[in-house]
Amino acid sequence: MTGAAEPEAKQRLLHSSVSAYGSMLLRLLLAFAARAILARLILPDVHGLFDLALQFVVMASAIRDLGLTHHLMRDPRESYGTVLAWSLSVGAAMSLALVAFAGVFSYLNPDLPNVLRGLAVWIVIDAAIMVYRTFFERRLRIREIAGFEILRSLVYGLIAVGLAHLGAGVWSFVAGELLASALFAVLLLWRARGRVKLDVDWQRLRGLLRASRYLFVVWAAAQVFNRIDIYIIEIFSTTTFVGYYGQAYYFAFLVALTVTPRPLLPALVEFREKAAEFAETLRLGTLVFLAGIVVSAYFLFFNAEKAVQVVLGPGWDDTVPLLRVLCLVPLVDVFTTTGGEALKVQNRDRLWVTTVVLNMLALIGFGFLFTYLWGPIGMAWANFLRIGSLLMFLKVLGIFAGRRRRLVASLAQVYLLPLPFFIAVAVLLPTGSWARLIASIAAAALAGGLLTLRFLPDYRRFFRTATTGAETAGDADIGTTS
Repeated sequence: MTGAAEPEAKQRLLHSSVSAYGSMLLRLLLAFAARAILARLILPDVHGLFDLALQFVVMASAIRDLGLTHHLMRDPRESYGTVLAWSLSVGAAMSLALVAFAGVFSYLNPDLPNVLRGLAVWIVIDAAIMVYRTFFERRLRIREIAGFEILRSLVYGLIAVGLAHLGAGVWSFVAGELLASALFAVLLLWRARGRVKLDVDWQRLRGLLRASRYLFVVWAAAQVFNRIDIYIIEIFSTTTFVGYYGQAYYFAFLVALTVTPRPLLPALVEFREKAAEFAETLRLGTLVFLAGIVVSAYFLFFNAEKAVQVVLGPGWDDTVPLLRVLCLVPLVDVFTTTGGEALKVQNRDRLWVTTVVLNMLALIGFGFLFTYLWGPIGMAWANFLRIGSLLMFLKVLGIFAGRRRRLVASLAQVYLLPLPFFIAVAVLLPTGSWARLIASIAAAALAGGLLTLRFLPDYRRFFRTATTGAETAGDADIGTTS
């Protein structure tokens, strides 16, 4: 990377970060509003049925890709056409197979096969979304599609709520997901028109599959790991409790899944030849990610009763104990997300595979045992036993050779600085009260402000070279022209 290219990359990283988190905030609000309304219109067992079906097609999409769309982010040849052709053709075949054989899953729930058939085409729609979204993310051009992401969330909410109001039940979710995703895919294709090379080279496919094989295992294992718990609950409990657990999991991981540092991976690709820049990019990306999940975890832990009452309404009381446990799980799994991106860039795929598979095996093993012994709450507790996350943390420390003390100190401050605000609220105000909820909102704002004051100088120092470098490059251009 040249001296002029590095500041330009930092400028694109800054713009993409602002766009990504701005889009995230609006989508978060839209999703929150839709969830609150739908929880009052549709019974928990219907929510559980849709969770079972949607997660199934998401896992099917991981098998469809075989890691190829994730490999595109680092592929120097940018084989968009080849990957798109593969994903669409395999996705179409899988959709047809799902329609034909959905009946075998009726043992989980007799209504599940029909919902799976309805969602089958999502596997094809998602194939196009994954390739074209990767194109924009790789170039740190997230702001070009941020508006489309917001529109997708809005359309889903309007369709799902409208149909739910008319009594469409689970098909409200299905129609909302399919139509919103299809619209998003069309908008991505329109924005990328003429900019993506769609040459198809089937001879290149074998090499691409070989290079992406570990990414596929990571992605597939992550999908199983993230939501295998609902199938375990379905085996030992009921679809209604799948609905309770699904809502608790959604809110517990809402910030962790939404604030995922999307610009981090392409930024790490830009700086992979510079150890100091690479490590600092990883640290700053992790701090943003961690700050969001820490504040949200503390808020939900101390306000689980009122949060469920306000957002979901009556009939969801069994969600409260599940939420109080699950909301703390993201706090022990930070580097599985950001550290995994760093390992991907360094082509250390086998190490990343090891950490994810260890987490998956631990969750399945302990999940079956704990759910058998204690019911759905046991599944929630099993999420803490993420053996691979410890291995990931130790390996990430190796990236910060000579900078580990700064990393550990930064992480400790993010965990500890917000805590006194929430403890004070919990001590002074009664559980489940409006006063505690309102005071906790203020505590979250104060904690966010304190973290901003603490770490904003670090971000300014990191991005300052972008402005300085850009100005220097501009002066050089003027001098050359003269």
